[in-house]
Amino acid sequence: MFREIAPLIPETTKWTNNMQYPLTEKIGQPELLVGREKEFRQFQKWLDKIPDKLSKSRVILARRKSGKTVFVQRIFNQLWSENGVTIPFFFDVADTKIWYPTLAIKYYRAFASQYISFLERDEKLVNKQLSLEDIRKYGKANAIGEFVDDVDFLLQNKEVGGSHDLMWDTACSAPHRFAAFYEKRFLVIIDEFQNFTQYVYPDPLYQTAPIETLAGSFHSLSESKIAPMLVTGSYVGWLLMVIRKYLEAGRLRQIRFSPYLTEEEGLQAVYKYAQFYQEP
Repeated sequence: MFREIAPLIPETTKWTNNMQYPLTEKIGQPELLVGREKEFRQFQKWLDKIPDKLSKSRVILARRKSGKTVFVQRIFNQLWSENGVTIPFFFDVADTKIWYPTLAIKYYRAFASQYISFLERDEKLVNKQLSLEDIRKYGKANAIGEFVDDVDFLLQNKEVGGSHDLMWDTACSAPHRFAAFYEKRFLVIIDEFQNFTQYVYPDPLYQTAPIETLAGSFHSLSESKIAPMLVTGSYVGWLLMVIRKYLEAGRLRQIRFSPYLTEEEGLQAVYKYAQFYQEP
């Protein structure tokens, strides 16, 4: 029986050969990701069109534990491994309270570190973010003036009373700005996008209401063809409400994920997990 289902291991070799995994995937061992062949084929066509500015931003709709996070993490790792035209950026919006300027710095550090990791082929920089000071040093040493100017602005305004709205604008617009200035292509992957509306606070002590409208920062960015977005969320109804209210429904093409594997993929998963856990 094992010989019969062994060929069901993904045939799209583009997703399996010469893979590196700089972004740690939630699934653990990369080989445990099985199935989703149809979705990977569909997304590959979309990814292939990004260099030609033909890909529209997307949102993946699926209930919790459907595998959407590891799916987009695998897309990141694939693009990073290919070292091609499209540069991936991944950001997970945590469901914990965070101060507005702190989020701006966190987002910018993640973007800059992952971009530098792509340029330098340094896997460690994906999970271990550079400090703002180190990002500035890299920008100065490599004639990337935007890094220098952005970091200077973030450092000057991070304290109470600073221009926090402009700090966030500097951070969230970075992929699109860098793509435009340096004629690059980025894919902006944001996991748990709906959390932008509930966990970001304008005061450092979290004594006011969160900034519910923060998702609207991506209103125009979601239309970018040089840095398109791929958005996910664990609460479909909430995510759809956020998109309709702040991004307009037509800006992100909706992709619905079934939480179930096909029968063949299910058998493949059973055998794969049995093999890893050494269980008959």
